[in-house]
Amino acid sequence: MAFSVLVALSVAGCGGGDAGDVVPAGTAAPSVTATIDPKATPTATPAPATEFRVAFINLLSPLTVDKANQVAAETFDERLDIVIKELKEFNPDLVGFNAASWTKERGSAAAKLARELKMEINYARANPWFPGASKEESDALAKQVGFEEGELFLSRYPVIRAERYELNPRTSESGEGRAALHMVVKGPGATGEIDVYITHLTGGGDKTRAAQTADFVAWVMNTRGKGPTIVMAGQSDQTAASTYDFYKSVGLKDVAEEAGTCCRESVVGEQPPLTVHSDYLMYDRWAPKSFRLFGDQPMKRADGTLLYGSDHNGVAAVFPIEPMAIPP
Repeated sequence: MAFSVLVALSVAGCGGGDAGDVVPAGTAAPSVTATIDPKATPTATPAPATEFRVAFINLLSPLTVDKANQVAAETFDERLDIVIKELKEFNPDLVGFNAASWTKERGSAAAKLARELKMEINYARANPWFPGASKEESDALAKQVGFEEGELFLSRYPVIRAERYELNPRTSESGEGRAALHMVVKGPGATGEIDVYITHLTGGGDKTRAAQTADFVAWVMNTRGKGPTIVMAGQSDQTAASTYDFYKSVGLKDVAEEAGTCCRESVVGEQPPLTVHSDYLMYDRWAPKSFRLFGDQPMKRADGTLLYGSDHNGVAAVFPIEPMAIPP
């Protein structure tokens, strides 16, 4: 979707809504001082975690330039609830989302996901963000048009640091760019620091996407540490050439290389199984012990119709955790 067209459609009709409150900053929980009752029965020490559970999905933004097809918008709240329900059942430690949106009408998907899943939030706006614009100028534009979307991470473990990166080249010079997010997580047990990355490439054609992928891969390799690496990279154009070879060339491996992840013609009604693999959940220096798709089955609504959480399938993987070494 060309963002310049989106802006043109939105500016005339959108005024209020505070884009500055789109996503709360990722902060540590406040400390609490507890009074210990000496007569209380001691509670057992929780068993150390043995798994690190990771999930990745494209949320399908509620905003479209096709006024004749508003299904994505009309179903968005229900679809978000479906995604939340499936994620609660999976109980992830890390979740990545493409197309995490805020709109004047529906508020922040990121804030709702963080609240429902009780996880720390880090978000990188992709649009709107014009070349050379400051964050404050971008905030003002998002407020004016009543919409923004970007890349989102939720983490159950402490986030040490996070940074946003603008990919080169831009999808268009009229306002549509692509962004990436890097987060360093303090992993459980002997895992150490985990570098996690996410981006979403859509529009611009194969040549632009290939250049953006090369830029993203170079950034990953230049910024990651010495520990495990997890990379989530989504594409939304079914006919686009695969960019997976760029990732393989630097040693990244996909947990679900043959699985269909994109893209349904509609999120309503029974849809054929997806066959295009364009959403990559990749890893290095750490191998998953299992993976599965989620969001691949529709839910039945109160009126009996079927509804999918997204036009994409999500991918989930379980990584083993090495126990912390016990000193002799």
